[in-house]
Amino acid sequence: MELKTADFKNIAKDIFYYTGMYKLSLQASRLCGSPALLILTYHRVYPADSDYVYLGVSRDVFDQHMKFVKDNFKAVSMQEGIKALYGSGSREIYAAINLDDGYMDNYTNAFPVLRKYNMPATIFLTTDLIGKYHTFWWDKVFDIVSQDKFSSFEAGVEADRINKALVGKNEEEAALFIQDMKKRHGYADKHGLCRMLGWQEIKEMNRCNISFGAHTKTHRNLCLLKDKDALEELRGSKNTIEDGLGTEASGFSYPFGVFDQRIKALVKEAGFKYARANFKSFNYKDSDPFLLSCIGAGAVLKPGFLAARLFSAYLAGQGRRTNGY
Repeated sequence: MELKTADFKNIAKDIFYYTGMYKLSLQASRLCGSPALLILTYHRVYPADSDYVYLGVSRDVFDQHMKFVKDNFKAVSMQEGIKALYGSGSREIYAAINLDDGYMDNYTNAFPVLRKYNMPATIFLTTDLIGKYHTFWWDKVFDIVSQDKFSSFEAGVEADRINKALVGKNEEEAALFIQDMKKRHGYADKHGLCRMLGWQEIKEMNRCNISFGAHTKTHRNLCLLKDKDALEELRGSKNTIEDGLGTEASGFSYPFGVFDQRIKALVKEAGFKYARANFKSFNYKDSDPFLLSCIGAGAVLKPGFLAARLFSAYLAGQGRRTNGY
């Protein structure tokens, strides 16, 4: 059997993980480094052994990820991680778990695993959808392309390609494009509307070390909005969470990871203390608290792959800082 380059890379990742080389690498990094904060992001956590995992992982894979994080990093809440990053002289590498959008499976599948490992996490809510049934347009795109005899992986790649293009379109343009896709592909809705987290689940999780941040009211690309409308999305989502939980919603996650300097300034004006973008790196003392980096783990199916991705990102970040860029 002929091995391809991808096979060798996968084997190397497994060796890196199962021989414990990553543990030695992390220890060496702690000895010579300053505090670092890893923000590991997810969207959905599906039932165990699920073959439908767009923008997510199955519950058993999520369990493996959380065990890996618990065993190798100091797991903290976002608030604890930011305080340690900017206010301590520690050389520790901290890790904070984030979940975006507010899908109900965060409660049914992710929450039991987080409790199992006593892991804090922050969920960033699309607040107009709390307690509702809704299908995001990017999930519709995946549903449509997955009907064309693609494997789940191939469908995910194709959906990502289309969705990246649609992020820059306004709501009406995106809706028309998806409607046309439905007609051309003979779309039949296989999954129905998705249930989002309700206040009962949110309050229960909040009592168990899960905090909540804002992800706007409607998950729109803020860069396409006027200042007035963008501020309404920001302040409205922040106020909804604070009114519902009686605690400050200090954190914000940029929808689609999209921002510019105008939107960053509006996030500050809305009263947030930090904001997370989608730069693929760890965070350090000199990181901008309103442009925090994160590493997506939604398509990482093996702990060896996760270990390799995280260590590669850590080294890249240290290299950029050492070289002053």
